[in-house]
Amino acid sequence: MPRNYKRVSVSTSDGRRHYTVERRGSLLECASADVRDGKLSVRQAAKKYDVSKSTLHDYMTKKHVKKPGGQTVFTPEEELHIVNRVITLGEWGLPIDTFELRMLIKCYLDERGITVKCFKNNLPGTDWSSCFLLRHKNQLAQRVSQNIKVARAKVGPIEINQYFDNLEKTLKDVPPSNIINYDETNLSDDPGNKKILVRRGTRYPERVMNHTKSNISIMFSCSGSGKMLPPYVVYKAVNLYDTWTEGGPSNVRYNRTESGWFDSNTFEDWFFKVGLPHAKRQDSKVVFIGDNLASHLSLSVVEACEEHNIDFVLLPPNSTHLTQPLDVAVFRAVKTHWRKILSEFKTSSIGRRSVSLPKSEFPKLLGQLLNRISDNIMKNIMNGFRKCGITPLNRQEPVNQAEEDSPEAAGASNDGTLETQELEASTITDGTAMTQATGTSTGTGDEMCAIDESDIVMYLQEPILDKRERMIFDLDVTSWPQ
Repeated sequence: MPRNYKRVSVSTSDGRRHYTVERRGSLLECASADVRDGKLSVRQAAKKYDVSKSTLHDYMTKKHVKKPGGQTVFTPEEELHIVNRVITLGEWGLPIDTFELRMLIKCYLDERGITVKCFKNNLPGTDWSSCFLLRHKNQLAQRVSQNIKVARAKVGPIEINQYFDNLEKTLKDVPPSNIINYDETNLSDDPGNKKILVRRGTRYPERVMNHTKSNISIMFSCSGSGKMLPPYVVYKAVNLYDTWTEGGPSNVRYNRTESGWFDSNTFEDWFFKVGLPHAKRQDSKVVFIGDNLASHLSLSVVEACEEHNIDFVLLPPNSTHLTQPLDVAVFRAVKTHWRKILSEFKTSSIGRRSVSLPKSEFPKLLGQLLNRISDNIMKNIMNGFRKCGITPLNRQEPVNQAEEDSPEAAGASNDGTLETQELEASTITDGTAMTQATGTSTGTGDEMCAIDESDIVMYLQEPILDKRERMIFDLDVTSWPQ
């Protein structure tokens, strides 16, 4: 809680005035007005309104323009600017807590090169956030969120319908070329496993190929009309060297972070160098659709969106397999081609000598990747927007998929599978005179053959496709590269 200062009560004989700060301003304004109009002198006005003569004189000469007491770090205009941005984030479906508010202020100060001595490492303390909310209690309020179970947190038809209710209002009269879907993924330094020919009976087939667990983050973005925006690469490094950006496509942007992942600074750089230039070329409102990570948005991004008629639509949590076009129809082809390109590089002379993927070689490999996916990329993007119900706007397909994936449907499916398995097991055991206790089966002759229980288990288990694979199979498979 903030440290609330309480003034000690004093008598009037010491010359102090016992008016509140709010009343003080109105009294001084009335007194100064009478003096300016020539009705009273400074001494007479001070006596009439019960204020100090020196205080009234300083007020009229604007000697002390600041309010009494401790001063705030930001001006009232700056604080109002912050309040409006916080409200905008909440309207976009991304409410923040006090810690995220403090991190937002730290990024705001770091971007402008401002150092506040009372903030440790430019990070405001809990007292500042509490006092900030107290000063703006008419605009902002804290509410306690409820804890829900994991099964309830999973996305279902209700969440998808709520998302589409907001989407329909936001996308009204917005053409497909003005709808941008963005998502970050990573390209790993592991070409993956593949089937090889070995001597029969080999238990541990291996191949010699250098690989590591390192990844390079990359932001892809595309429009509903099938256009791919320039990719944005983020290396895991402290510094960014020129050799890491040479030899690749000319329109790709590069950056680096210590973690190798996107943060508010890198997302802001992507927005101003890739997203905003595309939005400025459009004649009407532009909508960005992406995940709801708090690290993706800063005050500068929100301000630019309000200035250039840009809206953000944030996807519901755990729903990217239903609502993210890049996840649904693009990233699978990207990862498949990347593993092939990486395998070819690993077998080259440079790749065999390198323990890991050199960052100086990555731009060239990225250029090969973009060339290989260019033939079908437009069709895949448009299929992804259609499958997610964005263009054309159709909520039925994602809602139906969410109903199939809901816990209630899964429970009913599991019950039916268990009943079927029990029926099949009883049919097998009763129809062929199989004695499960002895593990033998009697045929028409005198021969005896052993029954392996693992065969029965494998027979009863049915393959279950992953949610995302089922969605991909529903697409036009001819559009995927062979």
